Amino acid sequence: MPETPGRARAFDWKEAYARLERAIESSGKRSPEQVARILEQRARTLAQPRGDAPGRPGALELLTFSLGRERYAVETACVVDVLLFVEPTRVPCTPPALLGVVNHRGRILPVLDLWKLFEPAGAGHTAWRRIVTVETGGTHFGIAADSTEGSVRVDAGELGPPPVAPKSAGAPLIRGVAGATIAVLDVEALARDPRVVVNEEVR
Repeated sequence: MPETPGRARAFDWKEAYARLERAIESSGKRSPEQVARILEQRARTLAQPRGDAPGRPGALELLTFSLGRERYAVETACVVDVLLFVEPTRVPCTPPALLGVVNHRGRILPVLDLWKLFEPAGAGHTAWRRIVTVETGGTHFGIAADSTEGSVRVDAGELGPPPVAPKSAGAPLIRGVAGATIAVLDVEALARDPRVVVNEEVR
């Protein structure tokens, strides 16, 4: 009787037991040398490392968030948590891209203003509702955001190229574009960017 499409086939326990009995009977007809050879071949097969499928790019799990009309994302592996926005305490002699610092789990956490990195000549942005806290290479910092939108999973090979823009616009901080609308940030490059490094000469 043909199977009904979309309906799972019931497991045939009788056939499974019959196969098991046949396997037990046949194993008694093998010589000890044959059994040892079969076991050795199985052991070698199981000992081989399991690699990823060739040519298949790795998957990226991303946390997406918005800033004005723009959408950004960071790898969830770098995300520590997401906080409700609190007004950071301004610190003298810090770059414009640093909003200030907040207390996060007993640690001083600098909070970045991406708007100052990507739109340095803009009038600024003040609609923050969240702080996305990230960590890379032992460096912790927060990113001010309007809202978080959840996580998405994309293939690294499907990322589009970062937009072509002057260095002052922060293009090197973007790894690529997911889904043509989400700019995926390079968290490590962001932590090293000279525009967020504290300099005592900054006024």
